[in-house]
Amino acid sequence: MNRPCVRPLLALVLPALLLAPAADARITYKPKPSPAAAAPCEPLAGPAPDVAPRARDRVGINFTAGMLTTADSAVVQVCALVDSLGLVRQARIERAGTPYDSAAVDAVHWWQFEPARRNGRPVAARVSIAVTVHPPVDADPLTPDVLGMALSAEAANDPRGALEAWTGTLARAGVHPTLGNEWVIRERILRLAAALGAAPAVPAEAMDGARGAHNRMQRDLSRATNADLARTLDQVLLEAPWYADAYRWRASARAASGQRAGAIRDVLCYQIATTDSAKLALSDRALTELAKGDTLSALTLLKQ
Repeated sequence: MNRPCVRPLLALVLPALLLAPAADARITYKPKPSPAAAAPCEPLAGPAPDVAPRARDRVGINFTAGMLTTADSAVVQVCALVDSLGLVRQARIERAGTPYDSAAVDAVHWWQFEPARRNGRPVAARVSIAVTVHPPVDADPLTPDVLGMALSAEAANDPRGALEAWTGTLARAGVHPTLGNEWVIRERILRLAAALGAAPAVPAEAMDGARGAHNRMQRDLSRATNADLARTLDQVLLEAPWYADAYRWRASARAASGQRAGAIRDVLCYQIATTDSAKLALSDRALTELAKGDTLSALTLLKQ
């Protein structure tokens, strides 16, 4: 998906980032943790499933500058708790020791699975996952180092600065080879916006575009139209990645256009962003329908 290089909000954010002091990009992702004692990925209590969870949609890794000081590839062993919908509810390292441990856990949190099955029924299960990491050591440096700036601002307990830096990082996700996981970036933005008490204002043009897309999807279920509407909402959610309803509406458009994995992740983002209990219950129902592959029922719930 091609993304415009400059957005109205980012035009304000990125110049400030360029003037910011250099950040230590290794604040959160530890460079070389000491090997820890093994923490086996123990199965859940009760009868074992007949079929283990199987990954069906993966996301990549975000690499800090510190991770790129070595050309070494590595295998990170992650233990994940996968629920009966195929969503990762917990993830942790089984054995520490690589510079990519935290980033690999962040990635696995956003993977999607075919759930484990017992007697033909989907069930929750723990699964051990080998995440093979190949750092893009030949990539040009991320300039400015917005990822490092975001981590630095978080470490300094500066939520507004971190929100701005993560928004700048999101604009490069999927474009720069060191940023392969847009979803953990979105999660951090949403949690920071919630911590501020009041999310930043949504630019009027972005809000108008989102509402226009929502109105159109109410009248048109066609795959092609909804793919276009999803792209419209892509831009909205780059300009205002804290805009809760835009995630719900994009999930509906993605469900209607065959983008089930993206729709599921949008619903998960929406659930981080909203505190409305009725809407959370509605989104839980939509997740269940998406997991079953019933996109029509899901999109009907999501575009309400």
